[in-house]
Amino acid sequence: MNWAESIDLYCERTDASFGSEPLNALTNLAFVAVALWLVRRYGRTAPRDARGLIALIAMVGLGSLVFHTVATRWAALLDVGFIAVFVLAYFQRFQCHVLGGTDAAAWRGLGVFLVLAAGFAVLLRWGPPWSLNGSEIYLPPFALLGYCAWQARRRDLAAGRWLMAASGLFLFSLACRVIDQALCPLWPWGTHFGWHLGNAAVLACCMEGLLRHLPGGAADQA
Repeated sequence: MNWAESIDLYCERTDASFGSEPLNALTNLAFVAVALWLVRRYGRTAPRDARGLIALIAMVGLGSLVFHTVATRWAALLDVGFIAVFVLAYFQRFQCHVLGGTDAAAWRGLGVFLVLAAGFAVLLRWGPPWSLNGSEIYLPPFALLGYCAWQARRRDLAAGRWLMAASGLFLFSLACRVIDQALCPLWPWGTHFGWHLGNAAVLACCMEGLLRHLPGGAADQA
């Protein structure tokens, strides 16, 4: 595989040049803005693992920014990689901080998710094609978000409402990603930038839900 090969996946990109996706590139700054906002709001009180998650949000934005400028296979791996690391790290810490589980139980839960996600990947590879414009890979994280929201809601925890909001926002984001190519003839800018803006809001809600269960996180304000 040629890792330096150019990739043209989105409506906005019309050639292999650096600035061919201005909206898709610049809207990634929303992730950096969310990270800075969380630092300002919780930076002094958040424990190290939560600060690590906040840093990962910034890295998600920067990784995607690189991909939507250079648009190569290695940059795509960087883009997806930071997202995957955040999802896995968040779920592990969510189980501990919000659900009150032990580290060992949280790692087991993460292992179950990885097995299920791997099974879904096999289904995608060998099953019939889907018509979601490459967004199928984000269905397991969406299901995981719904599971976390359900677990928090059934316990009447402060995180519940934040994760329910995140789930709704994720549906909007996913729709923007799915319809990007289909709307290209009508809207040459595409809609992929909505995926970035929506997901920045998703991560903000996810972190609010988590941080409100930590010391200094103001759970009583939920």
